[in-house]
Amino acid sequence: MSKYIENIQQIASQYDHFILDIFGVLHDGLRPFPHTVDTLKSLKNAGKQICLLSNSPRLAKGAADQMEAMGIPRNLYDHIVTSGEATHYALKERPDSFHQGCGDQCWFIGNHIVAEVFDGLDIQLQDSPEYASFILNSIPGTAPPARESFIRNLELALKKNLPMICSNPDLVVHIGDDLYECAGSFAKIYEDMGGRVLYHGKPHTPVYRRCHDLLGNPDKSRICAIGDSLHTDIAGANGFGIDSILNLAGIHREEITPEVLTHIDDHPHKPTYLINRFAW
Repeated sequence: MSKYIENIQQIASQYDHFILDIFGVLHDGLRPFPHTVDTLKSLKNAGKQICLLSNSPRLAKGAADQMEAMGIPRNLYDHIVTSGEATHYALKERPDSFHQGCGDQCWFIGNHIVAEVFDGLDIQLQDSPEYASFILNSIPGTAPPARESFIRNLELALKKNLPMICSNPDLVVHIGDDLYECAGSFAKIYEDMGGRVLYHGKPHTPVYRRCHDLLGNPDKSRICAIGDSLHTDIAGANGFGIDSILNLAGIHREEITPEVLTHIDDHPHKPTYLINRFAW
């Protein structure tokens, strides 16, 4: 049964390592939440190791730069892993048959900020699927594509059997008070049409393995993940076999309906704890 806690300090002694979501735990896409900096300082002062894990399609450095500009300095966490970084390395190393089959002609769906994922890669960007060998779907949640022309392009991509890499599995996200569809929503459209999609990021296990490695491969019983999405954060923690805290006030708050809370212990993705804000 998920237990309500008032603050992180209540359970901090049970864990040595924390995997923290960024959007929805540390900030809302525009500014840090009120207790973020003080809570990170308290965790560090308590000797906890912190790995940030985000479904941001940006590289880790880009996500860190964004946080620093908001007032969340780098010395308050030890490591950072993003789905964009995972995508970058997969396109660089081509570790499996899916990535090996993508070729080097990319129909890129994203903006100039998240295009940093291509830094140092020998990949040619295409404006449409017509001359592409694969799709990189990196829609960050602030500038969704025009739906009609996008669907026409997906239909063409499907005819060509283009594989899609999705570097942000989130379906929707709040930026401040505004709600946007993310790459995951558009990847689902392609999947429902019959397209092939591979996801980088939460809830998929490889990014948790990366965090575990960075933390020094500790006993999983000493790790706790904190996030605001049942679909990604809690499902990912469950799948990796670590405890989790669901932040009810994050940017994925549309998932946390009264009905879901009433039946949280029957939900397929169960947090260990529930909290109303990331606070020490």
